[in-house]
Amino acid sequence: MISQLVKNFHSQKPLIIDDQGQIVFADFWQRVTEQYVYLKQQPEHRFALWSDDSYAFLSWLWAAILADKSLVLPPHRISQLEQDFAEQGIIFIDDHCVVDTVAQRIDHLDINWQQQLDKAQLIFFTSGSTGQPKHIPRSMRQLLTEVATLTQYFSFQTAITMLASVSHQHIYGILFKVLLPLWAGQSFYRYQLLYPEHIVQVQQRLCTLGQQHYLIASPALLKRCVGTFDFELSSLILSSGGQLDRGIRAYYPQPIVEILGSSETGGIAIRRQDDDVWQPMLDVDVRVDDSQQLWVKTAHAFSPDWIATGDLAKFNGKSLQLLGRSDRIVKLEEKRISLDQIEQTVLRLSQIAQCHVTLTKHQQRDFVSIVIVLHAQQRHLLCTQGKKAMIEQLKSQLQGQLESIAMPRLWRFVEEISRNTQAKISKQWIEQLFQPLYYPVIHQQQLAQDQADYRLEFIAEMACFKGHFKDFPVYPGVAQLGLMIHFSRQNWTDLQDCLGYEQLKFQGLIRPYDVLDLHLQRDGHKINFNLHNQQQQRVAGGRILFQLAGDHE
Repeated sequence: MISQLVKNFHSQKPLIIDDQGQIVFADFWQRVTEQYVYLKQQPEHRFALWSDDSYAFLSWLWAAILADKSLVLPPHRISQLEQDFAEQGIIFIDDHCVVDTVAQRIDHLDINWQQQLDKAQLIFFTSGSTGQPKHIPRSMRQLLTEVATLTQYFSFQTAITMLASVSHQHIYGILFKVLLPLWAGQSFYRYQLLYPEHIVQVQQRLCTLGQQHYLIASPALLKRCVGTFDFELSSLILSSGGQLDRGIRAYYPQPIVEILGSSETGGIAIRRQDDDVWQPMLDVDVRVDDSQQLWVKTAHAFSPDWIATGDLAKFNGKSLQLLGRSDRIVKLEEKRISLDQIEQTVLRLSQIAQCHVTLTKHQQRDFVSIVIVLHAQQRHLLCTQGKKAMIEQLKSQLQGQLESIAMPRLWRFVEEISRNTQAKISKQWIEQLFQPLYYPVIHQQQLAQDQADYRLEFIAEMACFKGHFKDFPVYPGVAQLGLMIHFSRQNWTDLQDCLGYEQLKFQGLIRPYDVLDLHLQRDGHKINFNLHNQQQQRVAGGRILFQLAGDHE
């Protein structure tokens, strides 16, 4: 296993590609060596690693493994998480750590590689069925075992660069974006490509260099881009994190390969067409129990024992047919109901673009609840006629298609159903929509050292709309200031009391279901904020002054 890596220790082939050029394998491994020396000198054993730079991420990852450090891979890095980790003795490592240049070479280090592949622990975060993040321990040997299997499914006869819209912080991204090219002697683009426009720009740049590439995407991205982007310059698209909806492949000119898997199991099965059954991967054993739950056993999973996946399936001894999730069958008033079946019924209505059905507790009772994304014309009607009229319209069409107990009782309308960095719907995000809402729904966020950007939706259920005003609800200006203070403190924990405001301007109304972009820019103890609507018109702006932690009046 190690020999596959060793042969590229001093290679001058490119491993990392970015807009400024490339970084070759030899330079990458030298950077790992320097970071390894740094970590060996640190007394702490537990570290956290989060970076939006895949080069920094992968080099620190290997340095920590070789230095025998336990490494947590969180899905994000926010101030509250840093505080929680600090209380547990977990320290973030990043490029702010002072790493000295060393003359040693990676193959001259006194390291038992085989031992470290098994010993060093990586902790992944996964969404979990309860909505609380689960911590999944993995070893590098398990990950490389899967990577070795993956090379048998994808052609690397010519040089290939991996582009990814998904994060390397999760199992799908780390396997396909960074470890697979490292193992196979290929390359990857340095940064995550969050937006389709950015993907196309990088594709065009690689094309001018004559560089073939694969796109590592999610079902959510491919569905969102139907009819607008087809990423035609990519010779292959990979998709994981959920099953691709039937018919989406027809909008893309290149093959799309789907990978079924999880953080616990790694890859389970692969399919290449909508009507195909799923083929278990070469090193994966599967079985289905009497309740039709799928079980998996493989050398690349987190455990060598059989693992229950939570998927319902049929297995004929050679291939799998997925039937849905076992946790999507619920019992309500002594009757078994399929939440997936309710979703499929609602999705047949012409007004509905997306929906997610869940079970929520309200006044000590369980109710079927639904989150809906409307098509553009129906969303305009929602904004002009109101939520009540839209619900009545939809319910009238569902009469006779859903039995009474399966009819949704609680309804939420949003511009999009947000997904986490694993391209999965967050149960916690869904649950928050049915709790008292004091802040807008966050659809997108990008956080940096001195700035933060959000896409926010002010849905009708927000508390500040109630009573302000009854027949023409408007989000109050004082609530907007509270919002800016909230997000500022959330991002920069040294901001204390608000000392005042400067250059405040409220230039537009915020109505139910408005979607706005918020930009925060920090300048010492001052936070500049700007709110813009989707037409790039400024709605509000100004500057908030804070007292900093440690300051004395």
